[in-house]
Amino acid sequence: MTRTLTLALAAGTVVLATQVQAQQRYLEEIFTDAEINVTANVIYGTNVNFLTSNLASPDVGPNIVQLQGLVDMQQPIPAPFYDPGDASTALKVVDVRMDIYEPDQGADSETARPVVLYVHTGDALPPPLNGSPTGRKEDSTVVEMCRRMARRGYVAVAMNYRHGWNPLAPDLETRRGTLLNAVYRAIHDMRQCVRTLKANAAGANDYAIDPEKVIVIGEGTGGYLALSNATLDDPMEMFTEKFLPDPFDPTVSYIDTMQVGNIDGTCPTGVPCLSLYRNNGFDYETHFACNMGGAIADTTWLEP
Repeated sequence: MTRTLTLALAAGTVVLATQVQAQQRYLEEIFTDAEINVTANVIYGTNVNFLTSNLASPDVGPNIVQLQGLVDMQQPIPAPFYDPGDASTALKVVDVRMDIYEPDQGADSETARPVVLYVHTGDALPPPLNGSPTGRKEDSTVVEMCRRMARRGYVAVAMNYRHGWNPLAPDLETRRGTLLNAVYRAIHDMRQCVRTLKANAAGANDYAIDPEKVIVIGEGTGGYLALSNATLDDPMEMFTEKFLPDPFDPTVSYIDTMQVGNIDGTCPTGVPCLSLYRNNGFDYETHFACNMGGAIADTTWLEP
């Protein structure tokens, strides 16, 4: 009898240990869907909308000076700048947003959770302009991946980014130049998103994240952005052969930082460029990048 009871207790201990091991956080799902909270459409930045702005208008200059002044004074941007149908402004802006998936903090004792920033595909154009039903943070694959990550104990962030390039241009130079600029702006958005998350973590930390554990996973165009964000760390990397409209002039790039901003998304000092992002005192460093089906802007960006 004693031997039988001992064996039964030992077997029960093994089963319990196996169950605990099978539910190891970050490797296995330890939360249910009912325990996942989603905070949708959190604004992480506001910037120029290149898809709806009339960049050929002479009003672009006065508009950007006005916008930069409003941002510097932390004043609200007037409604006409948001409305593509309002002809009173040439420049248009857009709020870029993220959806945050997290284990309910009432059910989770961990207060410093790693972040998975998940970036959707879409060819840098919105559906259906991109010829696809996908291209938003609400894509079914994005939602599913973020929920899977949250069930494993991560905080998953699905971010939108700005669109806009001309795939129908008759010449290769315009197609290439506008696409490279679209990618460059999306990198700015990603870096702004990371800075915003880190700023929140240093303050209220509404989502109980660890700002030193942020990874980026991207599918399709999102994978392109994940790798580009991880590798673009030198402005001179935008003067490789692919970025030169004239291969015999190495001083001119398709990407003009004086117009569209530095690699961190901010404007050069004293220049009212077409970017409204500001340095908030936090870095945009991420700690791992995963590319699911995308490319990279230039392989020379890869360094040993």
